Amino acid sequence: MQDLPHKRVFDRGLQIGSLCLVALAILFVGQLVAQMGTTAPYSASHQAISELGITSCGTFQQPQTGDRVFVCSPLHLVMNGTFVLYGALIMLAAMLAIRPQWPGRRMRLAGLGLIFFGGIEAIVSGFSPLDVAPFLHTLSGGLAIGALDVGLVLLGFAAVRTRRVMGGFALLCGMAGLVGMVLSSTAPYPGLGYGGWERVAGFAFAVWGIAMGAYWLSHPATSEAASTVRSTRPPG
Repeated sequence: MQDLPHKRVFDRGLQIGSLCLVALAILFVGQLVAQMGTTAPYSASHQAISELGITSCGTFQQPQTGDRVFVCSPLHLVMNGTFVLYGALIMLAAMLAIRPQWPGRRMRLAGLGLIFFGGIEAIVSGFSPLDVAPFLHTLSGGLAIGALDVGLVLLGFAAVRTRRVMGGFALLCGMAGLVGMVLSSTAPYPGLGYGGWERVAGFAFAVWGIAMGAYWLSHPATSEAASTVRSTRPPG
């Protein structure tokens, strides 16, 4: 029997959403490219990712650590564009891949809402470079990281009873991100430094998304399978 049109569209949506998750690797690529293009000394363990998006060359005071550093990032458009693209990919993935395939109800919906919100805030941070709109960039960047990490924790709790490995991995990544947030918020930033812990916080969702997207692409769900997941969700 030939597939119904709505089934083909649904299944294609799952594939596109999973590809969006894998494409979150753009966060690592964009940062690497911008960092390679900087003409000033740059330390990933002591400086923020956002400093690669600063639009002018000069001495800059990092709002979190208070350190004054010389910044010159000719490829700042790459970094800021990466934030925008990263947020858009998150929003698409949340709607096309995570929403139809993730078990749970209330915590699932709350987690999805936070993840979608985190995508919006990532876009806002990309359109408000740190030197142009420091307050808005810091606020939106912090909200994005926090929303994505807490969203992962909620997804983990929503799934862990019925899909232990999937839920456990989301919890692991989300909790790692929250630890990074805590340790990057106050000195002395033990071990990894401010920049290192900020990356733990900011990269946690990307790591989860890439792994989850790759898994879903290699184990493709169908509209019937996704429908079964929705119909068997526990109350959590």
